[in-house]
Amino acid sequence: MKVRLSAEGFELSAELDKYVAKKVAQIARHIPRKNKAEAACELKFSQGIHKDVKHSTCAITVAFKESELKAEETTQHMYAALDIATVRIEQQLDDFALKAKKHRVRNRLKRTFGSSKN
Repeated sequence: MKVRLSAEGFELSAELDKYVAKKVAQIARHIPRKNKAEAACELKFSQGIHKDVKHSTCAITVAFKESELKAEETTQHMYAALDIATVRIEQQLDDFALKAKKHRVRNRLKRTFGSSKN
């Protein structure tokens, strides 16, 4: 999987870079095996001030040949934004993998009634 990082409004620290690597590895586990070679993950971080409050935004995009999954979160803390966006993209990847599988009865029921993780 190809990974691209970008930061706007600040410079990436070594700690954040290490934390991002850990989260990208976590995301990579949810990508279906047949799509891992073509997958590309892009993480965009931005930081700004609105009404005297610092806000940090993390946007994650996972692109395949035929589709693209996106998650974005804005909070006051960069690590929290990354955590929340990671959870959202993992949920989307699980749904993507489920749709890509052959439609067994169990999978059809799971799509119809939802997963028990909620």
